[in-house]
Amino acid sequence: MDVSVADHGGQIHQAARALGLPVSQILDFSANINPLGPPPSVRRALVQALDDIRFYPDSTQAEVKQVIADLHQVRTPQVLVSNGATEAIDLALRKWNPTRVWVLEPAFSEYRAAAFRHRLRVVSMRLASDFSVPWDRLIARAQPGDCVIWNNPHNPTGRHVRRGEFMAPVQALAKRGVAVLIDESFMDFVRNAQECTAIAEAFEPASHVAVVRSLTKFLAIPGLRLGYAIADCSWVQDIERVRDRWSVSHLAQVAGAAGLKDLAFRDDTFDWLYQEQLRLKELWGPNPLYRRYPTSVNFFLMRWADAELANVLLQALFDRGILVRSCADFLGLGPSYWRIAIRRPVDNDALQDAVQECLREGHGRWLRV
Repeated sequence: MDVSVADHGGQIHQAARALGLPVSQILDFSANINPLGPPPSVRRALVQALDDIRFYPDSTQAEVKQVIADLHQVRTPQVLVSNGATEAIDLALRKWNPTRVWVLEPAFSEYRAAAFRHRLRVVSMRLASDFSVPWDRLIARAQPGDCVIWNNPHNPTGRHVRRGEFMAPVQALAKRGVAVLIDESFMDFVRNAQECTAIAEAFEPASHVAVVRSLTKFLAIPGLRLGYAIADCSWVQDIERVRDRWSVSHLAQVAGAAGLKDLAFRDDTFDWLYQEQLRLKELWGPNPLYRRYPTSVNFFLMRWADAELANVLLQALFDRGILVRSCADFLGLGPSYWRIAIRRPVDNDALQDAVQECLREGHGRWLRV
């Protein structure tokens, strides 16, 4: 298995087969999943709901839709429940059918993939050197009928932007007839999320703005797949008419409703993440071999000084059953960059120890840098 060319994190089953190990022995830092989950409330709800898998799921997703609407103080007709955030992105592009799709790079690979599935033209625009959005340039070039996809917090850097910094340009684009799809899949990990979300603009009539969220990461249920979008009622209604009515399973709906109600789990996650962010800042402190970028979410970006070293270490870690996400396929980054999920302290320490061990055992020439 060539770990340097992965186009998505979380390929744990492929890794386990390649290494001849059970999945439970793989330490996966390539997928940004909450290590505290799934919460006990979700596990209990799933057990209680198992007998109902003999029935078709609720095609209206009424219960989880109401929970989402209550959480964000919107109306249920403004909520589109989906099979992960990826389906919501797919449905948005199908609805808008834009002339061009602007992808702000580096970016999650599914934006481009979704556009290709719908045979849409993709236009890449590089973020600035500090990974900020060149809004002026984007506004000047995007045309009515286009669509811009942007994520906040940003994947793979972990950088988030407050609402006041982006809403004026987003509104300017929307008023010109440019659709804006804002992926907030990691917003649940931001404690001050209300200061950063674009949801308030998304449900304005004919706003041309839609916000996508994922519950897969925060609730740690990637095996169930659950996400949603919030937008204008007519936008959601148009999609509901033509979508697959059964794409969101019964168990996913039950898990989402239970998990979103669990405020204690949310608080526990914030406490864990805050402590680990501080600790990892020290653990991966200043070093001539790499640079660690600051983060506001449950993963961080790092850049190795030498791309060859990054690839050698990537393979050495893989051989030990440890996965990290190479950013070789991210436009504007490359093989010297890694994205690393933040896990429990014992796992985070194990990764740091393994990196140091790999450097000592076979790659000592880099230690002399």
